[in-house]
Amino acid sequence: MNPLLTRMVTAGAAAAAAVAARRAAEAGWRLTQGAEPPRAADIADDTQLRDLLLWSAVVAAGVVIARKLAVSQTERLLGIDDR
Repeated sequence: MNPLLTRMVTAGAAAAAAVAARRAAEAGWRLTQGAEPPRAADIADDTQLRDLLLWSAVVAAGVVIARKLAVSQTERLLGIDDR
C-alpha cells in the first residue's frame, strides 16, 4: 500500500479515536458527577481546581490509550510491520 495513504488512514483512525474518547469521557463525567465537565474559565475555588485537574488527567489518559489502540489496530489491519 502507498505509504502516504497508509499514514493518512492511520492518522484518521487516531483522530477519530481521540474524538470518541473525549466524548465518552464527557458522557461518563455527566453520568457520575451530574454536571458538565469543568472548564478552566469557570474555576473559582480549590474544589473546582481539583475537579479540573482530575478531568484533564482522565481525558488525557483516555485519548492517549484510544489513539494508541486505534493506530496499532489500523496498522495490523493494513498489514504494516513496524519492527
